[in-house]
Amino acid sequence: MPDTFNAQDKQQVQEAVGSFAWRDQSRWEELRSTFATDGMISVSWYSGHIDGFIQASQAMTSKGRATTKHLIGIPRISVHETRALAETDVIIMIRAQAGPIDVDITSHARFFDRLVIENGHWKILSRNAIYEKDRIDAVSPSLLFWLASFFLNYKRYPQALRHLAMGLQRAGYPLIPDVITAGTHGEEKLKADALMWLSNGHDGQLHLP
Repeated sequence: MPDTFNAQDKQQVQEAVGSFAWRDQSRWEELRSTFATDGMISVSWYSGHIDGFIQASQAMTSKGRATTKHLIGIPRISVHETRALAETDVIIMIRAQAGPIDVDITSHARFFDRLVIENGHWKILSRNAIYEKDRIDAVSPSLLFWLASFFLNYKRYPQALRHLAMGLQRAGYPLIPDVITAGTHGEEKLKADALMWLSNGHDGQLHLP
């Protein structure tokens, strides 16, 4: 294990964080390799072990659900010995349908990751998505899009991801109960617990919010 966080370590962390885009190409083995053995993930529609997430994502893909693209920024990294935290801006773009209308949903979020060294490589131990804002647009000009907007009732969902949540719900994937949105107690607790984990080296079980 390295005594200092060097350029190679930084590159490994950046690659692990950014490689979530493997999901967009259904490259499941590569995606799994970026997570630790006990890796966990919590996003809008799933919270649990990474293996379960991959299985659920495979099922979603096989059903021909919405096409997804993740644009992942450069992580902001904090390190203590062989543990690290990374926070990364991400834009999630989804091509979906609202009835007969093709729509694009754009979600702005952040990935908040805990990373550890496993078998000599930095791996993601836990990932939480923190949602900030989103929007929905018709792919082509359509009067139906504006008419449909009156009946989709976006306001039933949290404001930070109301259009994303609507699309997931219509596809059969409801929001998890404790989805994290920016500027809330949920985000504060997530980060406070992570900083304690980073500084104290606490080895207890991780509990995703």
